[in-house]
Amino acid sequence: MSTQLSALLKSVGLSGPKRREIIVEPKVLDAAKGIIRFTASDETLDCYNEIVRVNGWQFSFFEKNAPFVNSHDYSDICNLLGQCIGWSIEGGELVEDVQFALTPTGQTLADWAFAMYRDKFLRACSVGFVPLGAVSKWDTDKTAFLGQCDALKLDEATRAKVACIYTKQEQIELSGCVIGANPNALAKSLGAVAAAYKAGTLTEENVVKFSALIANTKNAAPAADSADAGAASPRTKLAVLAAIQSQL
Repeated sequence: MSTQLSALLKSVGLSGPKRREIIVEPKVLDAAKGIIRFTASDETLDCYNEIVRVNGWQFSFFEKNAPFVNSHDYSDICNLLGQCIGWSIEGGELVEDVQFALTPTGQTLADWAFAMYRDKFLRACSVGFVPLGAVSKWDTDKTAFLGQCDALKLDEATRAKVACIYTKQEQIELSGCVIGANPNALAKSLGAVAAAYKAGTLTEENVVKFSALIANTKNAAPAADSADAGAASPRTKLAVLAAIQSQL
């Protein structure tokens, strides 16, 4: 984590960026160059009973590199899938154009992620951000909170549920949800791989290499000692392949 990001998080009392996933309809702008348009955020009530105002997005940190990464995982350069090359607020949505880091061989996570988004086997992205301003139903003075509810024209049912409205936030990155960061998300990822293989988007070789990548990054059963370390990843790879095979 960069010094600047650490300082920003410390200033707002957080240990890491907040994350909000959204189901999207990826729009391919240029298949040859690997460019896809995503809706990164909107103003609907999310599963945390929170709303992120689109006019509150700030990009001073994001614009320095504008990374598009795999599932908010910054631990390995292989998880950098590409770069956001454009962003704007359109019709109440944060819209971002991503150029995937495609390779001539087509054998990287970025290549597979692009193919699965292109062919609609992946339909989610997630924005990482640091909140800089917010109002909530727990505020002593609820004037600002109620004003935001009015500005959003929330119906009574949504007003009853909403707990917090972010009014200003700094984007840190945009993530593709390719290899899930938790068991449920990982299961969905494997299902997407199986569906992509059945449709011909991914080859058998792609699936084997994808499984090896998951084994290296999501080793659920690490070896107890160094003597078993070399066998742990292959065992995990076979388990991943079996999980994919079960969905074919």
